Amino acid sequence: MIDNTNNIVIVSAPSATGKTSLDMRLQQQYQQQLTIVRSCTTREARSQDTQDKDYIFLSKTEFQQMIDRQEFVEWAAVFGNFYGTSRQEIERIISAGKTALLEIDVQGGKQIKKRFPEARLLFILPPTIAELRRRLVTRATDSLTAQRQRLLAAYHEIRRGLDYQYFIVNDDLELAYQDLENIIIHSTTGRLTREQGVDYCQQLMIEFKQLEKDVL
Repeated sequence: MIDNTNNIVIVSAPSATGKTSLDMRLQQQYQQQLTIVRSCTTREARSQDTQDKDYIFLSKTEFQQMIDRQEFVEWAAVFGNFYGTSRQEIERIISAGKTALLEIDVQGGKQIKKRFPEARLLFILPPTIAELRRRLVTRATDSLTAQRQRLLAAYHEIRRGLDYQYFIVNDDLELAYQDLENIIIHSTTGRLTREQGVDYCQQLMIEFKQLEKDVL
């Protein structure tokens, strides 16, 4: 049973916003205080992935068995694969006296928040939609179709993230990291108030509509 749900932090972000780099740096600096929760997934491991370090890679049959045993606190289908968060993983981290940091999408974040009301919701945003598109193109890990799918997914993710509690704009890596550190470690605020974060999300959605009209 998870008792201290204030020790759960949910970090969501569209693809290519730098979420993982920021979270990994925070974990390395504060490894005695927090641990990133490994997600279970049915997707194929990439060359840079390490089994049991980055993800818990499962077959679709194994994933379904965990669903049947109600071992996930949240799970979802994303781009044809399944991702889920194991309750046992969260319990393992919190029982060690650490904060459990979950890197999941907004849909999963809201599922967690319903189960654990004291969990904190944090959303990382790109500086502009044009910059997000540039990052998706230059990292060259996806096809053109996949890039468009991720950009469209980013729009919906931002729209659904309007009711998150904290917002960070990754326009400058060092400043974004300071915001992350202040919110998660020091329990203060970042550069944006919640109201400013909501306004920023709305501006990004306007930018997306313009880009969709001109490019997509």
